[in-house]
Amino acid sequence: MLIGFKVKNFRSFRDLQHFSMIAGKVRNNENHILEKGKYKILKFSGMFGANGSGKSNLIFAIGVSQILITKGIRDLINNLYYRGTPDLKNEDSYFEYELALGDKLYSYGFEINIYKKEIVSEWLIDMTKSKEKIIFERDLKKFDYKSDILTKKYSNFSNCLDEMKKNKENLFLGEMVRRLYMANNMDLYFNDIVEVYKFLIQDTNIIRPSTHKLFDVDYLKNKDKILKILQALDIDIVDFITEKDDIKNIKLKLVENDFNNLMNDIQVLSSRYKNIRFTLRIENDLYTIEKGDNDNYNVCSIKFIHKNNLNNFGAYEESDGTIRILELIDILLSQDKLFLIDELDSSLHPLLVEGLLKIFLHSKTTNQLIITTHELKTLDFDLVRRDEIWFAEKGKDGDTKIYSLEEYKDVARFDRKIDKAYLEGRFGAIANIDTDYED
Repeated sequence: MLIGFKVKNFRSFRDLQHFSMIAGKVRNNENHILEKGKYKILKFSGMFGANGSGKSNLIFAIGVSQILITKGIRDLINNLYYRGTPDLKNEDSYFEYELALGDKLYSYGFEINIYKKEIVSEWLIDMTKSKEKIIFERDLKKFDYKSDILTKKYSNFSNCLDEMKKNKENLFLGEMVRRLYMANNMDLYFNDIVEVYKFLIQDTNIIRPSTHKLFDVDYLKNKDKILKILQALDIDIVDFITEKDDIKNIKLKLVENDFNNLMNDIQVLSSRYKNIRFTLRIENDLYTIEKGDNDNYNVCSIKFIHKNNLNNFGAYEESDGTIRILELIDILLSQDKLFLIDELDSSLHPLLVEGLLKIFLHSKTTNQLIITTHELKTLDFDLVRRDEIWFAEKGKDGDTKIYSLEEYKDVARFDRKIDKAYLEGRFGAIANIDTDYED
């Protein structure tokens, strides 16, 4: 579970920005809180701001950190530092996660020089007890590392740390987990490393328009729940069925690299979770796919049946809004995951946005949801808490500051129309439009 995320010198973030999911002292909608030890953590947060304010860069920073963990820094574009100040290309960029996983608290982060494409430092700290435990800490400037868990019995851990003492291209977290997976090593000694990796890579889902997306949720097993959600949102799909298909048709719809990555993801997840059936979206087509024996794949396309119509319809025949809902429905079907959605309101009617959020916030899911949006219907204290609302605003130099509505608790009273106050500019983070413009 995400407690917080810090970022500095990345895209429009010049100074260190701290995004937090810690609940404030607000008393309404207490069912939105998930308790983890001494922490009360929010399950939802919405980021508002004018176009170009930098609110999407928060999600982008998390997406980039996923790439850095799994693939290293070699292919990273080297101009993603804050460019409003020329000298900052030589300054380090900072990424840090604060996590609550199981009964433990962690800090995982790294510093990189984006312009030089070099990793500067990396750390994973167990923060559960008053005395911190360093699981690993690397300093690439000094070619040094520390760890409070080094033992001769687990030499592969210390060997990996030692081998990466001068490795400025790859993060230790990703490399250590890669070696563990290759060796099929599930020793509890490495549980801290594996659990942090699993949450950041496998359980953190960024939903954006893309060519394809693999869901580790079986739509067929969850059919009744999916149909109930669609009915609640007034979408007239009453059933869906599958028709036998072929892996070759999936391959034809993807470029070779994307197809190979997809097959690798299915291979890795299938080896870890037995008898798993995935749902795959490619543009506006939906498939179920499961790995059989001898690298065979059982593939079916999903077809939909509408009210008062006996025909079967492919996903490509559905509206953009319906496809968007089907893409987002995973937030209600899984547990203990983090979902980040840029522009939640894209292709959705305002009432659909409101309805989807109501279902999520009142559900028993332990998922977290972070969105960026312009939809003012979500600025309603009957729907959300004050500490769930965040703003992104650009300064005169083009640098983004993020801040919570909780900072305006004296102004943002529960009897006030927050959407109206926001448009009046009481909280900043709106566009300054020149209505006197003349051509």
